[in-house]
Amino acid sequence: MTKTVGEILQLSSKYLRDKGSESPRLDAELLIADALKIRRLDLYLSPERPLTVAETDCIREGLRRRAKLEPLAYIRGVREFFGLNFHVTPDTLIPRPETETLVDAAITWISANLATKVVDVGTGSGAIACTLAANLPQVHVLATDISKAALDVAARNADALDVTNRISFINCHLLDDIPKAFNPQLIISNPPYIAENERELMDISVLQYEPLGALFSGDEGTDLTFELIERAREILLPGGAFIVETGSPAQRDKVRARLESAFSHNVSPLTDPGGTIRGFLVEVSDSKEI
Repeated sequence: MTKTVGEILQLSSKYLRDKGSESPRLDAELLIADALKIRRLDLYLSPERPLTVAETDCIREGLRRRAKLEPLAYIRGVREFFGLNFHVTPDTLIPRPETETLVDAAITWISANLATKVVDVGTGSGAIACTLAANLPQVHVLATDISKAALDVAARNADALDVTNRISFINCHLLDDIPKAFNPQLIISNPPYIAENERELMDISVLQYEPLGALFSGDEGTDLTFELIERAREILLPGGAFIVETGSPAQRDKVRARLESAFSHNVSPLTDPGGTIRGFLVEVSDSKEI
């Protein structure tokens, strides 16, 4: 029997709730709206609209995937970040709101210092690189990632946001293949920073679906961050800056200590609206040995 929009919304919400979704109503709304190619609001404006067989099948497929706890962003193929829509796949980490704190700080610093050259290390979907390019028309970004598949996704996002001419993508480890002549004024990164011993604490949907190489970084979660700090210190000139995202409070203390050891001073915590430290900004004046 043909279901209406209102009926399928109620049934889908209950189904996802029973399957353990933390936001069953929202998930159902988004999946149904995508299948019908309408806005979420339209679901409530036309609740009596009957569904076609093709629409019902599309909704069922989305529900089937979400019931297995596949992230909604992968099912929909899109995630919003800093007010922009980014295509995402299982080859890329799903952009998180926490990283917007770093982007806010980067935009402020770039604008204040009239910077034009930025490196985004471990770009993934290109969320940081594309957002900076979209908001700062004077900026050119070199975006690196060790995953060629992730860079393909990032390039697609750059094209969709019309910033392709101001982002160069480089398939390499951290900063290995950055041209010496580029001399970046800002290096920014959301590197893998989850400790291996925290694996059992992770959400099952993250472990099953997101790229593990973009999540974990050694026993304490600091291996790549510490390596990146050393490389950034070698590359950045006085007057430049380094922004890096971090994880747990204990890890943040270790990262801050390493930053203060690598750079003379000017290590500032970056806090989100709730007051949680999400990373650090280092303004480079002098450097010293670790």
